[in-house]
Amino acid sequence: MNGIDISAWQGDENIDLSKVPFDFCIVKATEGTSYKNRYFTSHCDKVLNKKKLLGAYHYANGGDVKKEADYFLAYVKKYIGKAILVLDWEAKNNPQFGKNDLEWCLKWCSYVQKKTGIKPLIYIQKSAMNAVKKAGYGLWVAQYPDNEQTGYQEHPWNEGQYDCSIRQYTSVGRLPGYEGNLDLNKSYIDKATWRKCAAIKTGSDKGKTKGKGSDSNSGKSNYKNRKKKSIDVIAKEVIAGRWGNGEDRKKRLKTAGYDYDKVQEKVNAIVKFSQKKSID
Repeated sequence: MNGIDISAWQGDENIDLSKVPFDFCIVKATEGTSYKNRYFTSHCDKVLNKKKLLGAYHYANGGDVKKEADYFLAYVKKYIGKAILVLDWEAKNNPQFGKNDLEWCLKWCSYVQKKTGIKPLIYIQKSAMNAVKKAGYGLWVAQYPDNEQTGYQEHPWNEGQYDCSIRQYTSVGRLPGYEGNLDLNKSYIDKATWRKCAAIKTGSDKGKTKGKGSDSNSGKSNYKNRKKKSIDVIAKEVIAGRWGNGEDRKKRLKTAGYDYDKVQEKVNAIVKFSQKKSID
């Protein structure tokens, strides 16, 4: 599934969530024990009204574990049982980052799980993921290949090199409904698993389950019908290693709707040209 994550940075009037295409949206709720996203409720309600999947995250400041967890849970109370819960573990404003990563994250997640029955995910940069991996909670990993603007990618750079539940592959994504940059993500858990992770009651989903096919298909059709990149751009991405190698590359390109032979022909031309020496 394709999705975004947002915070107060996107505001409320600036981003039109009714027009932004996504299967899921994860919204910042709190930070430490003194910050609350004033747009949190508005953002969450718009996601749910759109009948899309929701997530809520807490940005850790590395303070008292229980106080930070309780602060988060009090603010997201309305959405417990409707959204997956996430701990955002980063270096900024967090003196415990790089020191007590595993211990702090494990305590926070286990406390939240005990209080809600929901097993949280941990958001972490790729370079630090091994520090929290042993906690036993699903990972939402951030790793970017560059700072080039992009739309949703079917196969993000370095895909398959490590296991994660969600992959954030750019912070400069561009989508309809918002003029600024967005974090873009690919979820490796499907809709049913997401709902299970959020502890969404299945009794009220019976009607929705029948409509799942149409809802899912309409979303896929939106992504498939998005404007394709030029052969030149795809060829450069192939050379950069973003589409894999051999049969894997061929399968990915065909799945994404590109003519493999034409792309490879362009790749060969670019490589051949780059190997030529200058007149000097």
